[in-house]
Amino acid sequence: MAQAVKEILEAPQTCRPEPEELRAKVSRLKKAERELRSEHAAEIRELKDTLATYANQIQVLTLRNVELEAHNARLIERLRHSGENVAVLPAPGRPSP
Repeated sequence: MAQAVKEILEAPQTCRPEPEELRAKVSRLKKAERELRSEHAAEIRELKDTLATYANQIQVLTLRNVELEAHNARLIERLRHSGENVAVLPAPGRPSP
């Protein structure tokens, strides 16, 4: 293996990249890597923001649902105390009691 490398390096017709070409290529690759890292970080931030927004919406909807259930319970209780002159209709999608 070492002999093959020596032969390649000693051959004058072997095309070897110039140091400036290699430096330029390394520089381009480093720049591309920085851009990819930046894009990735931006995507992560956007996903975290979206997640926080969804969590807040879920929390608001849960609280509102609790409020509506409490209000509904109060209305049902008022109906029970109103006497026999009020007929309770079954809620849509629920079997009648």
